[in-house]
Amino acid sequence: MTASPPGGTTGRRRLQSRVITLIVVGVLAPVGALGAASWLSLSALSTRLAEERQLLAASFADHLDDVVRDNLELLQGVAAAPRVDPADDDPAPEHTALRAAILHAHLMRAIFVVDASGGVAAVEPPDQRLRGVDEGAAAAIHEAMTADRPAVGNLITAGGRHSLYLLVPLSNYRGRAVGLVVGEIDPTTAGFAGLLRPLRARRGGRVDLVDGNGTILASTETGRQFTASPDAAAATALVARAVRNAGQRPEPAAGTFDGAVALAPLARAPWVVVMRERSDEAASAVADFRRTLLLVGVVLVGLGSVFAWGAARSVTRPIVVLTRAAEQIGVGELSEPIPRLGYDEVGRLGQALESMRVALERSLDEVDQANTQLERRVDERTRELALANQELKKREHWRGQLLSRVIAAQEDERKRMARELHDETSQTLSVLAMALETACATLADGPVRARLVEAKGLTVRALDELHRLIYDLRPSILDDLGLLPAIRWFAERHLTPLGITVRCECSDLDERLPVELAVALFRIVQEAITNIAKHAEAETVLVQCGPVGGELVIEIEDDGRGFDPAEVSVSGDTARGLGLAGMRERVELVGGQIAIDSAPGRGVHVTVRVPLPGEAHHG
Repeated sequence: MTASPPGGTTGRRRLQSRVITLIVVGVLAPVGALGAASWLSLSALSTRLAEERQLLAASFADHLDDVVRDNLELLQGVAAAPRVDPADDDPAPEHTALRAAILHAHLMRAIFVVDASGGVAAVEPPDQRLRGVDEGAAAAIHEAMTADRPAVGNLITAGGRHSLYLLVPLSNYRGRAVGLVVGEIDPTTAGFAGLLRPLRARRGGRVDLVDGNGTILASTETGRQFTASPDAAAATALVARAVRNAGQRPEPAAGTFDGAVALAPLARAPWVVVMRERSDEAASAVADFRRTLLLVGVVLVGLGSVFAWGAARSVTRPIVVLTRAAEQIGVGELSEPIPRLGYDEVGRLGQALESMRVALERSLDEVDQANTQLERRVDERTRELALANQELKKREHWRGQLLSRVIAAQEDERKRMARELHDETSQTLSVLAMALETACATLADGPVRARLVEAKGLTVRALDELHRLIYDLRPSILDDLGLLPAIRWFAERHLTPLGITVRCECSDLDERLPVELAVALFRIVQEAITNIAKHAEAETVLVQCGPVGGELVIEIEDDGRGFDPAEVSVSGDTARGLGLAGMRERVELVGGQIAIDSAPGRGVHVTVRVPLPGEAHHG
């Protein structure tokens, strides 16, 4: 008995109304939501523009810091040259070092060697003179010599001559300050003005380089050099904060004032990059986008309505036929064929439904026979898999036992090597360093003594490297203080010298962990931190460890470049992925779990969880 589907004009109109409604909602609702979201996000566009402007100013401040650093390193090369000492009455070494440095100086018009009293001992080029050492220059020289560290001064104007001074302390072989190496920069040259060339301000804006006194050193707008900056107060405050913080760069500042302003201080010089843009220029992009959004919204509404009406007309008629045929097949009526409905998608659907109707009855018996055979094969495969699983468990057990013994042998060999290096090689290097020290004390100043001093320094450096190797092989802090202090020590020792900020948050355990468990966890953390130091290019690393609900949880997170864990695998001809595989093996041996969450550009987050034995955790 077949059911009669509803038909006629009423049914088609009802279906057509639903199709039109669905298409209108499906097309216009996302468009409306997208438009509303875009409209609401425009309010944040100005803030983002200000952030981009501040980021650009900070990036260019970093570039200027690199330029200042290169010039300071050039002056430090003069200070480190052999026999440079303005107090020895021999100006030849000073002139030699100055001539070599002035050839590589692109910004400095002269380089001086100043003795402890402030007098000029040597100068290159020879026709230059340190003229007009007024109160400002003398104060900078006195401050650099007293602080015994490199310094960069503000603009000094004397006798119509504008100068910027870079000062590097000069010490003799005994480490006593004997003077300064002073580089004089002429801010009126095209080379200095070209420092702002890579930075192009937008129409109606400008970029200034301002010193700590509020004077403009260079500007993308002509006629502003050596004038007072309208942002002098903010720039001076930033420089003062840098001085109070012992040379550390303070947080940049941003404001609107009569335009959009971003200030970024330099870390190595009392200068500030000031980027100013007109507020109406920044807001014009937002207004243009809003007008475009309204116009596109109106057009999309019209196109969506037309499309909905046409689609409903083309879909309604053949769908009624297919619906009636599908209902007949659903109740078991397979005798009535389905007519052809054309050659489009709906027509092909009708043909496929007709083929299904013809093949359905023929397939019923075949399905019954196939089910019987499939059940028999499933039983056979299940028995085979059970046997294979038992064999695999046995092999996995022996593999774990072998791996545990290999790791234990590795740790014993590390401990033996560390002990032998400490008892033999370390003692030998210590005796050699003391012998060189004794030999240096018995010799007068000269080339032989200088070579012995250099040999002693190499010996001490080799001894330090040997101590570092011994600590890496078997850090004594792991045996003395336990796992968590060892983790904190290893992270700070290997990441801080690379300029990576390390923050360790460790909760103490109530009891010491077993030696085998502590060594395994330390090696896992060691591998993770070593990977960060070698590959991550990170700026900040967070290490958290402590007991959580009967487990010891260790988390290591960095903000480096990250990687795709699916692409890291161990192959036969390369060591790629061996470190991660070793970490997983060690965690499995102690009955724990490890999770590595990473993606390119999102850093790496490693989480290790191991059960705590007995009552070693907080209760």
